[in-house]
Amino acid sequence: MRNAPLFENTPVIILTSRDNVIDRSRAKLVGASDFLTKPPKPQETLELVRKYLSRSSRVLT
Repeated sequence: MRNAPLFENTPVIILTSRDNVIDRSRAKLVGASDFLTKPPKPQETLELVRKYLSRSSRVLT
């Protein structure tokens, strides 16, 4: 996805049941913006969505 110009600035959040240093590092290496573990906590999920929505609105203005 990151190689396509249309998606180069699109936030990608990995959702996985695996939560260790290797998996987090792998997610960053493949271009993930952030990382959530299952089951996702509603508050944490909202915070990430808000974080990336606020960044995208700054890019658009």
